[in-house]
Amino acid sequence: MQARVDKKLTQAQLAQLINEKPQVIQEYESGKAIPNQQVITKLERVLGVKLRRKK
Repeated sequence: MQARVDKKLTQAQLAQLINEKPQVIQEYESGKAIPNQQVITKLERVLGVKLRRKK
């Protein structure tokens, strides 16, 4: 959420950029959804941040 706010994007704008529904972004940010690796990859690319921890 912080990276999205830093880029001055709404949830709907971010969802459109990664071709997902705004509800997906909302559920990720609220912790209701389990992140999908493909969506995480798209979010990292669009936001320019790393969202995954290295194991």
